[in-house]
Amino acid sequence: MARVDRQLFWPTLVPPTPEQVAANDQMSAGWKASVNDGNWDLQSEIALEEVRRMYDAEQERRKGADTKAGVYLAAVTALIPVLVSLLPTLWSDKTNKALGALSLAVFALAVAYVLRAGYSAFCVLRVSNAHMVGADDISRCWSTQQPAASLAKSIAIKVIENYPGNNAKVSYIKLAHDYLLRAFFVFTVLLAVQALWPCAAWVVGEISKLRAAEVRQPLMMCFS
Repeated sequence: MARVDRQLFWPTLVPPTPEQVAANDQMSAGWKASVNDGNWDLQSEIALEEVRRMYDAEQERRKGADTKAGVYLAAVTALIPVLVSLLPTLWSDKTNKALGALSLAVFALAVAYVLRAGYSAFCVLRVSNAHMVGADDISRCWSTQQPAASLAKSIAIKVIENYPGNNAKVSYIKLAHDYLLRAFFVFTVLLAVQALWPCAAWVVGEISKLRAAEVRQPLMMCFS
């Protein structure tokens, strides 16, 4: 029997192993060393323009994740009262017990997905480090013989330092998106169950009546 993929049912972010953390740190250190040791004096203006473009792209990536997280968190907050109002319609004295139990189970799974999406969006908006070029960096760059090249290197270092935080934000916003998609699918299943249950119950009832009629059919005895 095939094993059910847990990530398909309940996706999570797998934390990196110590070996992966060490490898990432070593890679970042290598990038920084390459930037610091490189000779950017030739055509430094072009280098400065390129690193500015890279820096702006990272800032847009960070801002985009924060914006989506705010939208997702607002949507989850607005959904909670709506979900609470649905509870009385799922279980009552007049509701079929099997239908009520199934509806509550599906509803609980959908709510769990919505809440997990909200938590993932909240993780995106948590306070995190953001490395920026400040006045001290600019002053230090302009004290060198090649200020444009030094500034380009300083911005490139900040871009490298911002990669881990921005990658984490993007990972969490993708996780929130996955949970919202699953919540939408489960709510669709809930609506389908609510709509199709009466028809299915009627069909089962009719089949049961036909079988009962066949069983109760009297036998004809013949006398010679």
